[in-house]
Amino acid sequence: MDERDILLVKKNELEQMIQNKQESLSVSSNQWINGLSAYASHPADMASHLQALNIELERINDELAQYNPGQLS
Repeated sequence: MDERDILLVKKNELEQMIQNKQESLSVSSNQWINGLSAYASHPADMASHLQALNIELERINDELAQYNPGQLS
């Protein structure tokens, strides 16, 4: 597995994590808690984590663009 393949795997993992976080943010507040403290499930915390994932995805996309200028897979 070369560096490009590793980046593609990481990209797919991040995209799945982002999708899961976005779905979690759309769930009602009663379902956020799930036995955890309110702080652990606070929407602002979830949004911050989602933002960090998007930044990492952007970095990976930039690296992949070096392998295929003008085209992302």
